[in-house]
Parts: sequence; structure tokens; C-alpha cells
Amino acid sequence: MSPEWLAAVSSLATLFVIGLTAYAAMRQMSHLRSGNQVAALLPLTEKYQTPEIQESLDYVIGTLNSDLQDPVVREGVRARPSAGPTRKANKVFNFYESVGALVCARALDLQLVLRYFTLPSEMWETGSEFIALSRSTRGNEVFENFEALVAMQLAYEKRHGTSLYPRGLPRMKSPALPAHEGTAV
Repeated sequence: MSPEWLAAVSSLATLFVIGLTAYAAMRQMSHLRSGNQVAALLPLTEKYQTPEIQESLDYVIGTLNSDLQDPVVREGVRARPSAGPTRKANKVFNFYESVGALVCARALDLQLVLRYFTLPSEMWETGSEFIALSRSTRGNEVFENFEALVAMQLAYEKRHGTSLYPRGLPRMKSPALPAHEGTAV
């Protein structure tokens, strides 16, 4: 074998080894990213299950909008610092603000958020009047990471639909409904 051929084969072997090393490094970075996301997600899921967040969530879903019909309560939202019963709503909206910040910073994947927590768009819609009142005295920066999270969710759904079921994975046959005897229709 001539020295030129030997140099060419050696260069190709070097290129192969460099490519293999780059591939291994990319895989390692992917594993590190997954580990970091799990590390970010676990405390969030624990916080989401706390009584304070669950009470705030129940309040927002069940009572917030009816409370906002009272002019005194509305003024409490606008006050600095806020006052009145609607302060309970801040806990869950601040939770989504924190989650939004992590997703915006790419420290947490949007799909994970959509799988583990009440949909951000549902919370945004439910709390829209509260958010508007808060922003009327504090500016649009209030809950802007929450807003960005909702915008990312809606963009994701526009591209992929609302199902988070893995693409290409066959669906299971839906279980049959149990037959109930004596049920009036």
C-alpha cells in the first residue's frame, strides 16, 4: 500500500472515530438533559400536590369568578398589595408563572407540563378576569411567563393536536362499557 493510501485510510479512520465520539457526546447530553428535567419536575409535582396549591386551584375553578362580581373584591385585586379572598388565586397562578419561566428557559419540556398539570390554557381562561384586573394596576409583566406558557401550549396544539399520545404508536382497543341491568334510559 502506498503512503498516500495509508494516509487516506488513516484520515477516514480518524473521521469515523471523531464522528462516533460526537454521537456519544450528543447521547450523553440528551441523558443529562432528561435528568435535569426530572430534577426540575419532581419538586413541581410535589408542590402541585400541596394543600395550599390544591386549595388555590379549587378556589380558582369553583369560586373566583363569582367573587369577582363584587366591586369590593375587584378593588382588592387591584390594590397594592392585593387584599381580600382572591389572594388565594395567587398561589396557583404564581405556580404557573414559575412553570412558565422554566419552560421559557428550556429547563423543562412543555410536553411534561401538559402531561402532569391542569392545562395552562384552561387556568388562563378561568382566571382571565383576575389576571386582567391584576395587570390593570401592575402592568402586563404580571404573569407574563404564565402567558408565554399558554402561548406555547396553543402553538404546540396547532402543530400536533391536543392528544399527547405518542405518534406512530398503535392505540389500544377501547374497553367495552359494562352492561348494567335495569338501567333506565
